[in-house]
Amino acid sequence: MKSPVSSTSQLARLLGLSRWTVSRALNGHSGVDPRTVERITEAARQAGFSPSLLGSGLRSGRTNLVGICLPDLVDYFLTTKISLLQEALRRKGLHPLVQVIADEADENAAVGRFAAMRCAGVVLIASRMRDSDPGVRMLETQAIPYVRIDPLQARVKQSVSTDRRRGIAEAMAALHADGHRRLVAAGFCGSSSYGRQRIAGLKDGCRSLGWNFERDVVLLTPAESASDFDAGTQFGAQYLRLPNPASSVLAINDRVAIGMMRVIQAGGRMVPDDVSIIGYDNADFSPFAAPGLSTIDPQVIELIENAVRLLDVPPASASRPVLIRPQLILRASSGRSRDVAKN
Repeated sequence: MKSPVSSTSQLARLLGLSRWTVSRALNGHSGVDPRTVERITEAARQAGFSPSLLGSGLRSGRTNLVGICLPDLVDYFLTTKISLLQEALRRKGLHPLVQVIADEADENAAVGRFAAMRCAGVVLIASRMRDSDPGVRMLETQAIPYVRIDPLQARVKQSVSTDRRRGIAEAMAALHADGHRRLVAAGFCGSSSYGRQRIAGLKDGCRSLGWNFERDVVLLTPAESASDFDAGTQFGAQYLRLPNPASSVLAINDRVAIGMMRVIQAGGRMVPDDVSIIGYDNADFSPFAAPGLSTIDPQVIELIENAVRLLDVPPASASRPVLIRPQLILRASSGRSRDVAKN
């Protein structure tokens, strides 16, 4: 049997409410009593009715969809960012439409589709696009708000990034304060944007602390096909083979750090007595490592909050890049250098 409700106008008449009230309630906008929202939502559910987003977009010029472009969820450790972003958008009455992209051409094409669907905004995570790319120009021409979260391109406008460079330098300063004077950097690779930021942080730290980068920092680069935990296992074995290895390790992420820590401990070295280890990401499992893993927290909540705020900024007023300062979380995997403790 065909539902008697096929439009917001019909639902409004059925409930004895204004079409404005019904429309705002169904689209998640503010200004409607929560009890009325519940009544409207339940009536729509029973009638099997949902409003046409594209029809609404044709009338208003925008839907309440936000297009999201993102790369591989696992490789970029994006699950927390996506859940926080979805919740922040929901609070604004917006709904995410996610596209996993493979390369820059795929990203430009996805942005074109979002623009054609009259999305209210576009979020680009780990974006490869430059300011001059056709996708960015299309968004600006159509006045569609957009923001790039942790873009892979340097110095692009309308972006929010964690200051990885500063986080690495501050972690080195903490190790230096504990008496460490040499470092192994595991997984740092200059072939990626994020890797270059971390290496720049290592060099900043060396200049600030009076270290010699070439002499005091050893870079362990990953095998291309290795997963993070496997890479950490490989790095741990490499560390144990180093002649007179450094007493401190910075790992590219917490998974690599934990993989290293297990191998180093199995090899007879004590953590943190013989070697201090610091990861990156402050993953949920990090406090439960044995010992608890020190790590650099990229402040994802602040990152997402700033990104969503930028969706309120018209593209014509695009802001300069915003850098979020990470926080060093010290746990039991890092501590005083044994050489200092002896003195």
